[in-house]
Amino acid sequence: MSNILNPKIFGVRLSMLMFLYRRRLRAHPVQEVLAGMGIAVGVALVFGVLLANSGLTSSADRLVHGLAGSARLTLVARSPAGFPQRLTNTVRRLPGVQVATPVLRENLTVEGPRGSRAIQLIGVSPSLASLGGVAQQQLGNGALLLDGGVGLPSGVAEAIGVARHGGVRIVGNGYPHPETVQVVLDGEALKAIAGSPVAVALLSVAQRLAERPGRITQVLVVPRPGSDALVAGELARVGGGRLDVEPADNELKLLTQATAPNRQSTSLFTAISVMVGFLLALNAMLLTVPERRRFVAELRMQGFDPRQILLLLGFQAAVLGVLASVVGVILGDVLSHTVFQGVPSYLTAAFPVGAEQTLEVRTVLLAVGCGVLATMLASLSPVFDLRPGRPADAVFRDAGGEGELMLSKTVIRAALLGIALICCVGLLAATAPKFTIVGGVVLALATVCLMPAVMTWVAHILPLATERSRSGTVIVAVSELRAITTRSIALAAIAGLAVYGSVAIGGTRDDLLRGIDNAIAQYHSTADIWVTTKGNVFNTDSFTPASSVARIARASGVKSVRVYQGTLTDVGKRRLWVRARPAGDSAMVESSQLVKGDFARADALIRGGGWVAMSSGFTDEHHLKVGSVYELPTPAGLDRVRVAAITTNSGWPAGTITMNSADYQRFWNTGEAAALEVNLQPGVPVAVGIHSVTHALGARTGLSVRSAHARAAEAQASARQGLHTLGQISTLLLIAAALAVAAALSATVWQRRVRLASLKIQGYRPAQLWGGLLLESGVMLGVGAVAGAIVGVYGHALAGRWLTITTGFPAPFSIGIAQVFLTLAFVTAIALAVIALPGLAAARVPARVSLQE
Repeated sequence: MSNILNPKIFGVRLSMLMFLYRRRLRAHPVQEVLAGMGIAVGVALVFGVLLANSGLTSSADRLVHGLAGSARLTLVARSPAGFPQRLTNTVRRLPGVQVATPVLRENLTVEGPRGSRAIQLIGVSPSLASLGGVAQQQLGNGALLLDGGVGLPSGVAEAIGVARHGGVRIVGNGYPHPETVQVVLDGEALKAIAGSPVAVALLSVAQRLAERPGRITQVLVVPRPGSDALVAGELARVGGGRLDVEPADNELKLLTQATAPNRQSTSLFTAISVMVGFLLALNAMLLTVPERRRFVAELRMQGFDPRQILLLLGFQAAVLGVLASVVGVILGDVLSHTVFQGVPSYLTAAFPVGAEQTLEVRTVLLAVGCGVLATMLASLSPVFDLRPGRPADAVFRDAGGEGELMLSKTVIRAALLGIALICCVGLLAATAPKFTIVGGVVLALATVCLMPAVMTWVAHILPLATERSRSGTVIVAVSELRAITTRSIALAAIAGLAVYGSVAIGGTRDDLLRGIDNAIAQYHSTADIWVTTKGNVFNTDSFTPASSVARIARASGVKSVRVYQGTLTDVGKRRLWVRARPAGDSAMVESSQLVKGDFARADALIRGGGWVAMSSGFTDEHHLKVGSVYELPTPAGLDRVRVAAITTNSGWPAGTITMNSADYQRFWNTGEAAALEVNLQPGVPVAVGIHSVTHALGARTGLSVRSAHARAAEAQASARQGLHTLGQISTLLLIAAALAVAAALSATVWQRRVRLASLKIQGYRPAQLWGGLLLESGVMLGVGAVAGAIVGVYGHALAGRWLTITTGFPAPFSIGIAQVFLTLAFVTAIALAVIALPGLAAARVPARVSLQE
């Protein structure tokens, strides 16, 4: 034994550490397993949220670089109508140009046996192979696309139910075009394309399908070494101020800007979720503190010195933390792939983004680090028993040692710290909104700090409220609740953290949804029926009105038809949503979305021409105010417009510009429609009007006819996808909390068998003990949940204000009482359901168990 106690030998003998750890596991296997479960749940929450929040732009990155290859510059159109393909030859003849290849990109819809998908058709020429890379060579040499067919990514082909050589319909310009799927794009060489919502065809085929003969949308350019600046200048001259010259990967910068508001919003809630997950793991570990203190006391009485015990505690915490964290990572990966799915369709309408989650080593390390850190911190409590002068068996003589009774001064200090944190967060968010993310994390910590004081207050009030009760169930519950221990605080804190995170995240998400829904409904209220191309999320995919307007105007029940125009255009680092309303619309801009400016005046100015409404993010970036002049880059050149009003972003993260259709036709030099607005005669049912308009369209079966309500619902569904991650995080938080509550309550029930057995000796029946456990757990978790809800509403208010300021999204604050109570009910129901059976088993523990301690 002396060799074992020698610090030098002890420090190098891992086998001895394992022996002592196995000894503890044999003594308290259930507590250790349940603590590990709690840590795993916390780590799963951290890992699941981090993994789901990654990889949004990775598929677009691969596609853009896969097509661009060695190209470093691009001459790109400012309009979907593009520019003449013959300019490619002009570019090829420029000094300094080594390779130039044309590309056509057009948003279309592909229909198969099992459905349809909105895609971006990419037309390429054989010269693409000269850009280098396997993907360019596979696509550029045309071998995969013989006979004039198209290539579909495997994901799209599977979604619409088509295989190689199968038939599909590609809808372009409102007309369906029968085509053959010549190849299903898959494999490592074409991985950049296989995961994206695109279709690939030879340039001539793409021009025919898009009904844009002789037109392209960009030229990819490889300058000769050292000639980039020269070539950029030459391309600008060729563009004549009507085309943009950008880096070949500029689309990735535009995508980064477009997804920035989504990243900002999810980063706030990711930070909250990570903190909550960390604290869940910490609280799960705190439940084992009483047993660990007794284990330390036993070691001290057997002759182990403080250094040996510290080493042992650290070793045990590290082993438990790593093992539980690995399980948590696996669980988090499962949750992230089942709970977090899909890419918002509003992004796929503007960018070739595919659904993908990118697993990075740092994500795994961060999640595991949270679990190990929580385990190590919670293991520090028994260290205080190693203080000089403290008896080795002090824990056995401590009346509150079984549950780690909290001292009054500790409760007061924790409450003061919690109040101070809440006040500081409010002050910080008001003066420096950019620190709101930090504030959301700090509020989670404040929730835990306030829990001892709240539990103490309830412990004093509850006996007064139940003093006349003679029920054994109530007496058992009240007597147990009066002892404020680390165990009860940990259980209440788990519920409080879950509710805090869910209320803060869910409430802010509801605000965003309500604001966007109002904007979309008001946007579509100018017509009874909308006619658009299929899959047209933002009313930006153009088609030629031709004779459709006249035929619809003559249809039965139709009062008027107006041509609505619009597009997505690149201005600086933003891909803006341009909305061009005809002068006959009832309103040119949505009154509910005004941030600055007078609605009536702005409406009149935009209707008169030369004035526009711009979203707040864009105006802030360019330091514009109401009345400012801005030179807007358009296909006609730089056109001066004045700012009539500043609005929210109306649900498109990069921002919007609203003008009248006369200005749009002049700036974009086009009569193409993005939608047709149809108003019906008074008294004509919408269903009758839809049937009449559909019949009038005749052969243009590629157009979609929807009521204003149905069209708004489609757009709202698309916008909701952008906020789906917030709802998923909130759901995952509740799932993790339910699992954590289950583990914590199970551990508590197991730990209290001896206490319950001693109550049996005092004459309490099993039914009374069981009822007491249920009542105590319900009160304890209910108190924690209410405290978490109050702090959650505060966090919701701060988060909503921050999102409105930083992202430009419409997010009117409103306390979601129903959502708060639903969350409270969910956590409480889970708690009672989990405690029921284990509690009944514990209540039946033989009385003799109390004599075994």
